[in-house]
Amino acid sequence: MNVFFDNNISPFIACAIRELSKTEPSVRTVIHLRHRFPASTPDLEWISSLDGKWVILSIDRFTKNNDAERLALRQAGHTIFVLDRQWSGQTFWHQAERLVRWWPQILGQAQMAEGGFRVPWHHSKATKFQTLRL
Repeated sequence: MNVFFDNNISPFIACAIRELSKTEPSVRTVIHLRHRFPASTPDLEWISSLDGKWVILSIDRFTKNNDAERLALRQAGHTIFVLDRQWSGQTFWHQAERLVRWWPQILGQAQMAEGGFRVPWHHSKATKFQTLRL
């Protein structure tokens, strides 16, 4: 699986997840938007520029150009995990710690189903991802 971190998540967190994911045979690539595109690249442009299917992590609600972005995500077949609103108010270290906790469940969900999922801030092994309508 290929994993893409949107610009609203730290590239340092993406690099840490890439290193930790080297133990996961299902994960081939983990990149941050800034490693492939300029930081200011509009969502529609990078969504449609990714080759193949990707697992995308973002805090973005994809509400700018809502219909066009959601259509592009559906057409490309990307699976998206949107970090809940509470993530954006957290410090770098809290975000990193929490994403590492969620990572095994995110990978498991990405292998089982395509589509869009909301990742809550509060972590529990029993917590289910809420399905997003794309």
